[in-house]
Amino acid sequence: MRRPPLVFATLLALLAGCSSVPRNLEDVGPVYTPANVRGPAVWPAELARVAVLPAHDVAGRLPSESLAAYDPLWQRGLGATQRAELVPVGRPELSVWTGRESFSSAGLLPAGLLERVARETGAQAALFLDLTTVKSYPPLALGFRARLVALPGGETIWIADELFDAADAATARGARRFARANASAPGDAAHGVLQSPSRFGDYAFHAVAALLPPRTLPPSPDTKPQPAR
Repeated sequence: MRRPPLVFATLLALLAGCSSVPRNLEDVGPVYTPANVRGPAVWPAELARVAVLPAHDVAGRLPSESLAAYDPLWQRGLGATQRAELVPVGRPELSVWTGRESFSSAGLLPAGLLERVARETGAQAALFLDLTTVKSYPPLALGFRARLVALPGGETIWIADELFDAADAATARGARRFARANASAPGDAAHGVLQSPSRFGDYAFHAVAALLPPRTLPPSPDTKPQPAR
C-alpha cells in the first residue's frame, strides 16, 4: 500500500485536530460588566428579610402573563446571592392591598403601602423591579431598574439601572458563558440563551443581583494576619 504524500498526511492531521477545537472559542474575550450601581460597601446588618415586589412594566406594553414570568427569574437571581431571607409579594396580594399588581420604584406609591408591606411580611426592606426595555425577539434586550428601599420609610438603600443587549458582542459572550456555567443538561447550553427571553433574563438578573453589597468586605491584600496568642 502506498503511503500518502507527506503534505496530504499533514493536512489530514490538521483537519483531525480541528475537530477537537473547543466549540466555545467564540466566547474568548471580554464580557459586559454591569456597573451602574450605587449603594453601601457592605450589606446592612439589620436587613435580615427583604420583601420582593412584582416586576413593573414601565412602558405598559407587556401582557400580564409575560410580565409575571419575570418574577421567578428575578427571585432566582436574588436567591443565589444569599444576602437575606426573601419574601416574595404576589401580584394577587398586592392587588388586594392596593387594587394594582405592581408599582414603579420611581413613581408615587399609595399612602401606607410600605407600612403594609412591612407589616404583612416582617421585612426590613423592599425591592422594586422596573422593566424599562424588553425586546423578546433576537437580538434580545432587557433593561431594568432595581431599587432596594428601607421599610417603612422608603429611603433608597441600593439601586441598579442596567441594559443587557444581545446585539452587543460582550453581552452575548457573557450570556453564553453563564449558560454553559449553569447548564443542568447534556449538550451545549449556550445555543439557546440568545433566543430565549427567559434564559437571557436569567443571565441578566443573576449578573445584577450579584452586585448587591457583600455581607462583609473581603480582607485587604495589604492586611497581614495577626499572630496567634
